This record gives sequence, C-alpha cells and structure tokens, in this order.
Amino acid sequence: MFKMSAFTSFVFLIVACVLVGCGDDLTTPQESGSEVSTVNTEPTIKVVPEPVQLSERDCEAIFFVLSTETISNGGQPLYLTPTGREQWNQQGDWVSMPALLSPWLARLAVEFNPAADAKLDHGYVRDKESGARGTMVWIEVKEWSSAEEVTLDFGLWGGPLDASGKTITCFKKNGRWEVKEITNVWLS
Repeated sequence: MFKMSAFTSFVFLIVACVLVGCGDDLTTPQESGSEVSTVNTEPTIKVVPEPVQLSERDCEAIFFVLSTETISNGGQPLYLTPTGREQWNQQGDWVSMPALLSPWLARLAVEFNPAADAKLDHGYVRDKESGARGTMVWIEVKEWSSAEEVTLDFGLWGGPLDASGKTITCFKKNGRWEVKEITNVWLS
C-alpha cells in the first residue's frame, strides 16, 4: 500500500510540474525560436524638478562662480539651470534660473539661454526648437555653512563623453569672494 501511495504521489508531482511549468527553462529566446516581448504596464511617472528660489546672496555666490570658471561652448548654445545633475530625468526637464539672477547674468562675458529651451535627447543636450547640440551648465547652491561661506555644485554637460563637474566652496572675505576648496572633480 505504501509503494502505491508513493508512486501515486510521484505521478501527481510530475503532472503538476508539467501543468505549472515547474523547473528552470535555461533556453534563451534565440535557442527556442520564439521572441520575448517585454511590455511595461506600469505607468511612467514624470518627475519634474521644482522651481528654485534664490536669495540675493545666492545670486552673488552664483555670479562669482560663473565669472571665475572657464565655460567653453565650442560655438554651441549654453543653457543654465539650478537643477543639480542627480535630479535630471531622461528628458532633462530642467528648471530655468529665477528672474532675480538676470541682472547678474547680464554682467557675464558668456550668454546663457533659459534651461527650459533645451531637452536631453539620448544623453545629449539639444535645443528644443532647432535640435542643435548645446551645453547645459548647472550650478546649485548646496549649503551655506555660515553667512559668508557657501558650497555649490557646478558642472557642464554636452553629452555622455562631454561633461565635467565639481563641488566648490567659496567664502567672502573683506567684501570679496574667494574659492576655499574644490572637491569631487570629475570629467567624462
């Protein structure tokens, strides 16, 4: 009786495995001749960075960094955003600088276009209208450690192998801004 019960259980297990698809299928779609199609049924959530509020001292520190950094565009349009690199999504969706910074930007040797005029296309910055390649410059106020010292993230992005970034700590001494430290430097 025990042998018959064990045999019945074994047969039941085999039938269940066949019906359920038990076991690992180690064949690839190419080996089996079938194609695998993956369809993402999850809704895509588009994350758009929030507009940034800048204070007058934020504008002063941003102006200092932008006026001392070498920003080369190779003849391509430059765009400016306070949206840090880690906040970008696949389309870019950068926030443009607040109007409060405009008088400061007018004093610079380079001209920046609003970040909202650009898009990220397969990792490359492009003008939304013309599709021409460009460079996104981001500068983000990270932390004021005192009333006279601030840390900012700064970088340029044209594409995956055309980018650089760094963290800059500046301080104001006797009414003049100076660079205290540059860290987290990277280049691609």
